[in-house]
Amino acid sequence: MKTILLLLTLCLLFATSAVAAESKTVSYKSGDETVQGILYTPSGKAPFPAIIVIHEYWGLNDWVKEQASKLADQGYMALAVDLYRGKVATTPDLAHELMRGVPEDRAARDLHAAFEFLQSQPNVKKDRIASIGWCMGGGYAL
Repeated sequence: MKTILLLLTLCLLFATSAVAAESKTVSYKSGDETVQGILYTPSGKAPFPAIIVIHEYWGLNDWVKEQASKLADQGYMALAVDLYRGKVATTPDLAHELMRGVPEDRAARDLHAAFEFLQSQPNVKKDRIASIGWCMGGGYAL
């Protein structure tokens, strides 16, 4: 019985690592600025549908990155955008300050630039790009 459980555990471990998404930091132009995001690429045959992943008011933290990675594991190219330019909140007061510091026109420009970036990728289905977000990011996703 122990041998069977060990073999099943090893199979699951190898199966999970075989479908793990690749991630890399990418840069793209948003107006006169260069902004960064994290691009998660699924394994498998391209082209892939894509999703713009928009963080909540805490910023591009580990939880948001995990959600983007999970989307890539499901077969989507996922671009986690960073509307806070590298800042991540650690307290609700700082999160509120960061959120209020993002001008609406800049956020719209950044998200449009993310869309154009994904459209320029050869392994993305150009007519299958969506957005998802939580909290503040949910409003922008609409």
